[in-house]
Amino acid sequence: MAVAVDKRKETPGVQSLETGLHLFREFMQGEHPCGLSELARRVGMHRAKAYRYLVSLQRAGWVTQDAVGKGYMPGPAARELALGWLQRQDRLSPASDAARSLCLAHGLTSFVALWGPAGATVVRVFQPPRTVAISVAEGAALPSDTSATGRLFAVWRGEWRGVLSPAEEVRIRQRGFSVVRGKHVAGVDAVAAPVLDQQRQIMLVLTLVGPATTVDVKSDGPHVRALQAACAALSLAPAAH
Repeated sequence: MAVAVDKRKETPGVQSLETGLHLFREFMQGEHPCGLSELARRVGMHRAKAYRYLVSLQRAGWVTQDAVGKGYMPGPAARELALGWLQRQDRLSPASDAARSLCLAHGLTSFVALWGPAGATVVRVFQPPRTVAISVAEGAALPSDTSATGRLFAVWRGEWRGVLSPAEEVRIRQRGFSVVRGKHVAGVDAVAAPVLDQQRQIMLVLTLVGPATTVDVKSDGPHVRALQAACAALSLAPAAH
């Protein structure tokens, strides 16, 4: 019987590139800025050699350096790559359709956000056909403390301590949505709701945002009800136990 042979293992590659990718993969495992000495230790590489690889990665935009602590973090190229991959996933297409429908039905800016290397990240934005619209940039990372979207991710990911009070965490989880009134941008209100998987883990977030005079953030108001209905339709049925 013939045995299939993986020709990739027989063909010589670029060893320095493979070494750099190994270092970068190890670097991406952490959730916090990583120092040079720590990264060199984790990959079993001399500190000076690891530094040269980091310099090249930094020049290409894959790595950036924290100006305060001097730790290394994922750069804009890493974020663009992650978002590009996420945008190709099947779940994003129906969420984008729902966000577009919410935008047109209620005359509010609507967007889809995913969790990326930089945190809560906007991946699709839909603007209402009106003169005054709230500008939200695709690719923008949203803070966990002052944005409705970021707060929702913080609660469902269990990372709310130090960001929200226990009372705020309980309120968001019980209501099933998050509201921010002029906290992220003065005069602008936002309401966000999660789309959940079968294990009730957060997959993505839909958010409605607009001038305070146009967004109804009451739990029984039309905007919150429509947003929650859309997210419920996108969420997967809970797994059977």
